[in-house]
Amino acid sequence: MEFKFPRTFGQNEARESLRQTLTQGRFPHALLVHGEPGLGQHALLLDLAQILACESKTERACGKCFPCKAFESASLESVHYLIPLVKKEKAKDSDDEESDLNSAQIEELSGLIKVWHEEPYAFGVEEKAKVHVAQTSELLGRLGYAGDRSKVRIVLIPYLEDLVPAAANKLLKTLEEPAANVYFLIASDNRAALLPTLLSRCLHLGLTPLSSAEFRETAATLSSRIGIPLSVRLLPFAEGSPGVYLDLLNNGGEDLLEESAKFLAAITASDWRVFADYTGQGSAVEDLEESTRLLHFLLRCIRLYQSLKAAHSNLSQALKNEGWDASLSNYLTPLEHIADLPAFATYLQTAFQAIKGYSKPQIALLGLFLEYDAKVHR
Repeated sequence: MEFKFPRTFGQNEARESLRQTLTQGRFPHALLVHGEPGLGQHALLLDLAQILACESKTERACGKCFPCKAFESASLESVHYLIPLVKKEKAKDSDDEESDLNSAQIEELSGLIKVWHEEPYAFGVEEKAKVHVAQTSELLGRLGYAGDRSKVRIVLIPYLEDLVPAAANKLLKTLEEPAANVYFLIASDNRAALLPTLLSRCLHLGLTPLSSAEFRETAATLSSRIGIPLSVRLLPFAEGSPGVYLDLLNNGGEDLLEESAKFLAAITASDWRVFADYTGQGSAVEDLEESTRLLHFLLRCIRLYQSLKAAHSNLSQALKNEGWDASLSNYLTPLEHIADLPAFATYLQTAFQAIKGYSKPQIALLGLFLEYDAKVHR
């Protein structure tokens, strides 16, 4: 039997491990695929779901049988989805109470399933999205009343960490006593946030960043799919993650490079007034989102810079050796002028959390910067 993973880029070690497990008939009732965001968790879950549903005797997924075709169109009835939603349950319900999914939730879920199937490396949910009790109860009810239990039934859970506690406990009870022919295919970007009891019920499979050659080829393919030229300058900042590269490409990664240079210039000049322009001076949601993206991108810049400096004494030569755009020196060199880079990285991380945790973060951000600046120049 041949097992194929057409949606998943790289991850050869993980795919070979899965092939062996499938060949030996030892596939677990609950598999947790984990790793940094964008490495291929969601693509791999779809590939596995289609493999398990496929009816071919020679290759899976064949793409020709009825289950394969139905799965590819996201219409296979034996596949269920537990995806975090933004739409709320009825106002009177709490996380410990049960209710049916409302029409808005059903519509949101359908849209997310479609996006997931169309481009798994671009799939994501909003930060405030959660899986509540109603979703879990509805899912478990369908599993319990399934007609033909000899057929394979599959549950896809892309963000296990986003289940509210009551929903996670409901799922745990099912994982403790799984029904025959039911497979839970689960992904997580933050395994540390998961309940130990949930972790103990799953077989774990970790994903790693793609090699330089694999990643460049993958980035070229993803760029071609969406009709945008390959951005060589953005490749290093994705850190081997196809999903991160696609997000940067789709959402102004090139502009982030320019903004990061201005931000660093303000920092090195200790100009908090200029700095304020790049830290969400406004309170509008879109301003805060842009600030969050910039701070997150700067943390990537620091990781890349530190990695290059650890391996090479000459930054320009290091970029050339790695095959990256030489113009990146213009964006990374300012980091050489920051007196205490670890302290700056800690400050950025704190500022990143402040934006997410405060209703008016600009005051907190300014205070954090002045505190950081005082420490550096003390």
